[in-house]
Amino acid sequence: MLIPASTSSASDASDSVLQLYFRGSRQHVFQASDLVCLQGDGNYTWLHWRNRPSIIMPKTLKQLAGMLPADGFVRVHRNSIVNCEYIERVERLKTGLGAIHLLNGTVVPVSRRRWEVISELLCNA
Repeated sequence: MLIPASTSSASDASDSVLQLYFRGSRQHVFQASDLVCLQGDGNYTWLHWRNRPSIIMPKTLKQLAGMLPADGFVRVHRNSIVNCEYIERVERLKTGLGAIHLLNGTVVPVSRRRWEVISELLCNA
């Protein structure tokens, strides 16, 4: 389970703490700022970390999205959420889709519908 637990503003991604509970193990605490991206896969979601191996959680992307800090994370596709701090570059493809290249080498698709939001977000950053 993913639970935000922050002593300060929950919208500040750099200060937010994520508590993950794994079946048969104890609680693990991570900084939200260490989370590079989330990728949905049906009823499971892959969490890709900056300095740790990726883990899979038995939760949908929608369930986890509501638990993330609002600032710093953006949904770029129906199956992807990225941490804006890890965006290296964004490119528009001839098909109308886009692609976000993250600092860890991951390439995440951007849907046509979300392209404008991503463009505005990066222009204002």
